[in-house]
Amino acid sequence: MEISARNLKEVCDIGGGANPLLNAAFIRSNAIDYAVLDISQSELDKAPDEYNKIQVDVGAPLNEFCARVGKARFDLVFTHMFLEHVEDPICVHQNIHAALRPGGLAIHFYPSPGNLPLVVNRLLPDTITRPLLRMAQPKRDMEGRQVKFPVFYAMCGGPSPALHAKFGKIGYDVLRHTGYIGHWYYDRFSVTRKLERAARVLLLKARIPLISYCLLILRKR
Repeated sequence: MEISARNLKEVCDIGGGANPLLNAAFIRSNAIDYAVLDISQSELDKAPDEYNKIQVDVGAPLNEFCARVGKARFDLVFTHMFLEHVEDPICVHQNIHAALRPGGLAIHFYPSPGNLPLVVNRLLPDTITRPLLRMAQPKRDMEGRQVKFPVFYAMCGGPSPALHAKFGKIGYDVLRHTGYIGHWYYDRFSVTRKLERAARVLLLKARIPLISYCLLILRKR
């Protein structure tokens, strides 16, 4: 993995909660100091005890966040399916910036509301979207380790000069920002699945930016 190749030893998983992204065996074998940050202590309690769990609001004021987490501590901070739940993204990105060492990387993978399921999830109340999600993902443990949280999609757009300028003002260089078309919400329904996958080809050919997910890699200056 890139983490071991770069010899990154101080790693932070923000929003990992009950499901830290890296497994404990990889952390042990590479001698990584791996912190899992989450606002919910109950979610952190669901994760194995081997992880360094820190209960903190990543959107807290900078001084409060740094008092709990530390300054210029991490080589790598990453989030996975987290940024869409953030109400104040500028504050969150500033806090991450403070937690990184100079030259440290922030890697984010997040959904962008450029497809029908995510638009529905954003606009309709939870009383409607929760049953729809159960239909699409019947095996999802929504009362346990795969809880459905509120979404806002603030600063979760695809690549754009305006968005990159916001990261630049915080003190980041944008190393990579890639948008991806397509999703898996229709996989249980054969007809809609085939239509959605066929539409991906047309969207790509027509260069229509109906982006479903984004990979964003930032480097602290």
